[in-house]
Amino acid sequence: MHPEIPPEGRDRDEVLPPAYRAQIESGLARLSAQVGLELHHHRRLINSRPALQAAEFARAAGLFDAMHRALFEAYWLKGRDVSDLGVLREIGTRLGLDVDAMEGAVRANVYGDYLDARRAEALDLLISGIPAHVIADRYLVMGAQPYEVFEQVMGKVLAQRRTEPT
Repeated sequence: MHPEIPPEGRDRDEVLPPAYRAQIESGLARLSAQVGLELHHHRRLINSRPALQAAEFARAAGLFDAMHRALFEAYWLKGRDVSDLGVLREIGTRLGLDVDAMEGAVRANVYGDYLDARRAEALDLLISGIPAHVIADRYLVMGAQPYEVFEQVMGKVLAQRRTEPT
């Protein structure tokens, strides 16, 4: 979540140096190809707050997992702008959400305090990227990482558990 990005978004080159952006996109392309995905790379960074608000609304309705997947697919696979309320309404309708109530919650910033608290908590843990996985309350795997990184961390967790007194 980047609250510093205005509602209309920002050009990636204003935020990330082009060489760094190319490195990120190359890494994402490599990792996504390993699992058969072709990700869309957006020219503009969006303010993700509307999508996060809609996801929390879906969580309250018991549809967070479906919303999470639909937002991922819309943004990364279809190149849609998930900060756009029209896109969020389309997704919400497909999932069976009350889209008028969802839009009202997004516009009223109903989940704003919750999202701000989660962001502050992540920053306190030095988490500044997504995805971020905390494994065994000890290891942080941040960003899009290859499967081998998770294997390595899980190997450490298993080795540690074998040596701990029972």
